[in-house]
Amino acid sequence: MTKRRLLTMGLLGGLTTALSACNTLTMFNAVTPKDGPVRRVAQDIAFGDDPRQRYDVYRPANRDGEKLPVVVFIYGGNWASGSKADYSWMGHAFAAMGYVCMLPDYRLVPDVRYPAFVEDVGAAVRHFVAHAGDYGADATRLALSGHSAGAYNAVMVALDPQYLGDIPVKAVVGISGPYDFYPFDVPASRDAFGQWPRPQETLPVNHVRKLDTHFLLLHSRADTVVYIHNAVNLDAKLRAIGDDCRLKLYDGLSHQDMAAAMSIPFRGKGTIFADVKAFLAETL
Repeated sequence: MTKRRLLTMGLLGGLTTALSACNTLTMFNAVTPKDGPVRRVAQDIAFGDDPRQRYDVYRPANRDGEKLPVVVFIYGGNWASGSKADYSWMGHAFAAMGYVCMLPDYRLVPDVRYPAFVEDVGAAVRHFVAHAGDYGADATRLALSGHSAGAYNAVMVALDPQYLGDIPVKAVVGISGPYDFYPFDVPASRDAFGQWPRPQETLPVNHVRKLDTHFLLLHSRADTVVYIHNAVNLDAKLRAIGDDCRLKLYDGLSHQDMAAAMSIPFRGKGTIFADVKAFLAETL
């Protein structure tokens, strides 16, 4: 089975089962070349009592003794699927740029509903910041990034002060994220948010406030899973209040392509990797 075939089966939109009963994202993570030299310096660090409340940490293998900025990457999967174990390639990608990269798991639908998965991301970040010195990380230079539902989590954690308190976030990179998607008209949003009594509270666009955080929103005009108005509307609200937000739109890339383009085999599909790298170098 080719890497291109794995991509077209939707490996980066969530958990899909191949004919062999192997998870396609797990297969992708196993076979794809990874950036280096990078080491995973911590695995399954608990930030809560639930088995899903764990994170892994990656850092450059050739920069021991240096305090490096932090990138937290949050995967997507409709708030109902995903595993940090399947995203080591993303940990390698950010660590090879020169960052300490933390990859958290979080509790999923249907075991929980909003806001539990956002609370988990906030708890993971707070725990990591409290222990940043253990990993040679400079938590005063902190970026959050995510794809799809993970981008939603990253943006919500940055915008709503209940999740991080006074922990400053220098930069946020949202890739193909849903930020303005009411009414809840697909199963994923109904399952994750439909039970919340005040639905407008669940939308990142309604939590925009004046911050020193720099935002980069990346989206494809061809995305038919999360439509482009999500990024356009959030960008407009952030700019209107005076926040620094850069919106970058791409042509011809699917929802899955936008994440895949961060990996070595698919960087030729677009400039996403280079755009993220340049933004973080400027803002962290």
